[in-house]
Amino acid sequence: MKSNGDCHVLPDAEQLYVTVTEHLLHLADAAIAARGRFHLALAGGNTPRRLYERLAALDSADWDRWEIWFGDERCVPPDHPDSNYRMARETLLEHVAIPPEQVHPIIPHARFEPEAAAADYADTMSAHLPLRAGWPILDVVLLGLGPDGHTASLFPGTGILDVQDTPVAAAYVPRLGAWRISLTLPALAHARQLIFVAEGAGKSEILTRLLRGPAAGESPLPAERVSNPHTEWYLDAAARGSA
Repeated sequence: MKSNGDCHVLPDAEQLYVTVTEHLLHLADAAIAARGRFHLALAGGNTPRRLYERLAALDSADWDRWEIWFGDERCVPPDHPDSNYRMARETLLEHVAIPPEQVHPIIPHARFEPEAAAADYADTMSAHLPLRAGWPILDVVLLGLGPDGHTASLFPGTGILDVQDTPVAAAYVPRLGAWRISLTLPALAHARQLIFVAEGAGKSEILTRLLRGPAAGESPLPAERVSNPHTEWYLDAAARGSA
């Protein structure tokens, strides 16, 4: 992580999520003061669940100024148990006063086609977000880390890693036998802030690999290919391990 952003190590998972929650609120307040809106892209998977529950328990926030986006999505209907949107809805969105029209699911209905859904989401981002050189600009993107070094749905060996002309793309992941839709590397590069969150001893091996960097003949992992000078890593001590 030394070569890919600042790293903050917290003693345990509870303090990790307290710290990330406080930091998100600070970034939200700053964005709202500067531009009147806070555009946040949520991460999927299991890691952010406790963060979303903590956000949902806040006494107050300028929820009417928050706009919610998604960093990636499984290609399932929005009420499916595997849907990132469903997890975010159940843990956060149902409990806070963000206007429904300011929540932007990647897959908003049961009928979809992955590549068309990706193109529609790219169009939605361009229509609602500030633009810089034609690229939509998110204030913060939350990111997790998979044991294979993937982040969002940018998996090793998939063609989406080479996409340079759109902020959102669909990718078939052979080892999962499934389609995913994800922000692309250029979309992450144009965000104002990236926040990686990793928890638990199960993440220590891949974090050690990320710190070491690619060995001779190895390709960079997807998380290593994320290039944004405004990147922060938040880890608990178990995830940090000996990395």
